[in-house]
Amino acid sequence: FTRSGRRIYIAWQEKAENHLLTSTATDLQVTGNPAISTMKTIGSVALLGLVLLSCLSDLVTAQRRASCNSFLFSGKTSNVACPRNYEPVCGTNGVTYPNECSLCKDFFRNQALDKKHDGRCVKLDCTGFLRSAAGASIPCSLEFTPICGTNGITYRNKCHFCNAVANGLDVNLRSMGPCYQTSQDVTCTQQKGGNLVCTSDYNPLCGSDGRTYGNKCHFCNAVS
Repeated sequence: FTRSGRRIYIAWQEKAENHLLTSTATDLQVTGNPAISTMKTIGSVALLGLVLLSCLSDLVTAQRRASCNSFLFSGKTSNVACPRNYEPVCGTNGVTYPNECSLCKDFFRNQALDKKHDGRCVKLDCTGFLRSAAGASIPCSLEFTPICGTNGITYRNKCHFCNAVANGLDVNLRSMGPCYQTSQDVTCTQQKGGNLVCTSDYNPLCGSDGRTYGNKCHFCNAVS
């Protein structure tokens, strides 16, 4: 540096140091003021709350029951082509859609919409019940609060009824409590031979021996 340049640099350095000392003193004074310190704390908590609220909002979005993004083409909500397979789902608007893709087409127009449960909409609240994987059994409690379906079958409790609905059974609520019906004949010609491999579907049948069988296959196994 030249002598004049050196003088300018030293003057700038002294000015910066004085500003730093003044700022530090001000910060110390602010920190020592309980009211201002409390306001700073409240501001920090409020900011943290906003961050947490944002995270919770993202979490709720991630937990949607309908997986609509898988039906998009090129990320455009206007380009949705749905298959014709019939796997009904119930929307939170009370409408039964032929499949999840059809529900998602309405979701892209109204993002407050979601899937209430798999299967047709029914008179009983089956919110959250989803179609089980092939061969999988969804566990239900042993609580006996029977429900009568429109198919004449008595379901042990709401869980068993809603599982049947979610897995595509065309049934609705007839009444709370057991079904009262006369005896019926069950044909087991398609289930000839013993030791049949049966599914875990719960469509109970009451046998003349007084036992309740989980479904027709289990009943026919006993008859064979």
